[in-house]
Amino acid sequence: MPKINKKTLITFPRIPSLKIYQFENSKNYFCNFYVGTHILKSGNKEKSLKTKNVNEARIRAKQEYYKFFNSPDAKKENDINFDLDIAQPFFKFRIRHYRNKNPDSTQGLREQQRYENYIKKFFEDIDYRNTEELEDAIEELKENLKQDHKTDNTISKYFNILSLMFRRAVENNILNKMPYFPPLRVVNQVRHSYQNEELNLINRKLDDEYKRTNEMFYLHMKDYINLIRSAGFRPGVEPLKVKNFQCQFILNRETNETDILAITLFNTKTKPKHRLFCHPFFAKNIYPEIIKRNPNSTAEDYLLFPHSVENRQKIYHKISKTFTRLSKELNLYYRGGSTRPLYSIRHTFAKNNYIANAPLSVIAKQMNTSERMLHSAYLDDDDILLSEEYNKMYNKKNFKI
Repeated sequence: MPKINKKTLITFPRIPSLKIYQFENSKNYFCNFYVGTHILKSGNKEKSLKTKNVNEARIRAKQEYYKFFNSPDAKKENDINFDLDIAQPFFKFRIRHYRNKNPDSTQGLREQQRYENYIKKFFEDIDYRNTEELEDAIEELKENLKQDHKTDNTISKYFNILSLMFRRAVENNILNKMPYFPPLRVVNQVRHSYQNEELNLINRKLDDEYKRTNEMFYLHMKDYINLIRSAGFRPGVEPLKVKNFQCQFILNRETNETDILAITLFNTKTKPKHRLFCHPFFAKNIYPEIIKRNPNSTAEDYLLFPHSVENRQKIYHKISKTFTRLSKELNLYYRGGSTRPLYSIRHTFAKNNYIANAPLSVIAKQMNTSERMLHSAYLDDDDILLSEEYNKMYNKKNFKI
């Protein structure tokens, strides 16, 4: 096999895995980029660029890359598969590595089980060539590990598995670079919630962005924020996967009116089926607006971003990034020495209902979590919450000592 002339090797920082080079016995440039082991056995596509000029080679390499991924006969978006391309080859190597040391070792299998049981769902449907998407998935995993009350030792084990997995993917030219992993001191920071007035400011900002750009994305994003603040969703891809047939108005036994908007979720983080209901304001005012805005949607269409050709993970990545930008512009993003990303709205839902005297068991059930987790992860002790609890304890009836 001819050797690559390493002096001619050029990479493209903005295009993961793409590189050009000359072989030692050839003057023409070649390009190489990763396409997945389920497309080619080697996982990499190599093609002669038929030019000796380095500038022409750069241009032709980019053309070949985009031509391949945009061609209807080439890779489709769903062919990018984190599990098949990165995780499973890693565990195959990992299990073999441990058994070479000790034939009876089950360490590799235990690591694989930890991935299958918890980590895998956070990396489904993402384009792993995009480092920011990987980092978003790591951030979401971090939030869930913290809110599931995992110890620092357990979180370190999860992050160590992923770090080794990504390092091997980088070595095999599947990933362009290592994504960022937050240190434990960041994981253990208190996550403060947003106030309703602050979320309303973000909504108004989204209205302004829509008027400025005329892009429907901002109105759909506002629907997303209003949905997760009105129901017990885990912010992420979960709300974006809700289809119209999963939404149903049911009978309110107290008012005898069919005014409760119930949503059925499938294959959630904790169980195969989960039902939750939305805030009355959302059901009466915002949900009808969503339906009206998308008159041609069918029962099988998504409730949010119904006609987008992008996959749900990419939409969430854009929402998360836009939310952080707008929150920073409104001077809302940093509070109490930590940040408030999109996931903080889940804390807002918990606190709003706690302050409204909703039973903890109902709040926990809506959020698909436990009462213990509700106290330890979501009800942070800020001044607003402390004030509310003070007035509950020392109301006018029992103020006297």
